[in-house]
Amino acid sequence: MVVGAFPLAKLSMLAMKHISKPIGNLIKRTAQKNKSFKTMVVTPPARLYHVIDVRSKMWMLGLGQPRIIPPLTDAMTIQMGSDILGELVLFLIGASLIIGEFLRQAKKDRLKNEKHKINREQLEQRISDLTSKVSRQTNEIKHLKGMLGRKDLYEGYNDSKCN
Repeated sequence: MVVGAFPLAKLSMLAMKHISKPIGNLIKRTAQKNKSFKTMVVTPPARLYHVIDVRSKMWMLGLGQPRIIPPLTDAMTIQMGSDILGELVLFLIGASLIIGEFLRQAKKDRLKNEKHKINREQLEQRISDLTSKVSRQTNEIKHLKGMLGRKDLYEGYNDSKCN
């Protein structure tokens, strides 16, 4: 079993089972006490599941579609509906946790990318500044060499006149 290889996954599955039982029991107690909750919330998913279950079993056995599907008893409806709703609540909690973690990671990645972008822009600015500084210094060196060359010519001109 794959879950056995990952102790954290096994632990989370066990936690989900322990959480789902009280939720299912709460839904079951509420359905037994509140008639409108039972008819509007608990019964429809149970009946839908029952119809789909019976039709799929008949189809897989190659017996064709049933004309009449026997209804569930009141106790079975409450049990099945509360189980379905309990699992639905757990699924929604799990899905919201996964989505929350995904959004958190996306935000973390976005901030990391923004830091890298800012750092890259700073480095590009430093390179640009250094390039312009090197260019200025190169021009200044050329200018100084030019001045030095003219001075040498001038000094050489004066020395040749004096001799």
